[in-house]
Amino acid sequence: MNRLLLPARLVFGLIMLANGLSHFFGQFLPMPTGTMPLAVQLMEALQFSELINVAMGIQLVAGALVLAGLFMPLALAAVMPVNVCALYWALVLERDPLWALVAVIVVGLNALLMLAHMDHYRPMLERRPLAAGEGAENGEYYESLYANPAGQTAPRKFALALLPLLGAAAFFQLIVPAVFAFFCLVVLLWPATVLLLRTAQSVVARG
Repeated sequence: MNRLLLPARLVFGLIMLANGLSHFFGQFLPMPTGTMPLAVQLMEALQFSELINVAMGIQLVAGALVLAGLFMPLALAAVMPVNVCALYWALVLERDPLWALVAVIVVGLNALLMLAHMDHYRPMLERRPLAAGEGAENGEYYESLYANPAGQTAPRKFALALLPLLGAAAFFQLIVPAVFAFFCLVVLLWPATVLLLRTAQSVVARG
């Protein structure tokens, strides 16, 4: 396994770096534009919106970091969505065997290197991880303080917990474009509902 990692890292890093450099500095590598209708539409949308520059920039930076051995878990995680989207484009939309094979190899190398750094990702896979400042004892983490119906949290703490939600709601309403603001506000409904119900429960229990 260890013998595979260095070649995989070098090949993957070079592919990412070369692809990014080619996009920004002269197009010395072939860039697929697509022949199938949906594939062409997606590539045109990426070009016109310049989102392709973001994707290629991520590949460029990730490739350089992987080759240098710096921040590899972060670089691999950041570039994986870009590579998965490229795989979907080649395999599902364009259905080109050659580009699909290239994309499968790239995603496979990306996944292999991420598996080699699994220790860095394992905390992200915990079902209920503790946030910064939380403890493992009852009353020291969010669920026991706010979500557990049997909890004994004072109403004042619920009021304080609502303040960040109100700030986030104000930001979404006043700053974020309306087309996105609605969905952002919907996301806040669950924590807001939990806190309001627990506040009412706490007030009644203490009354």
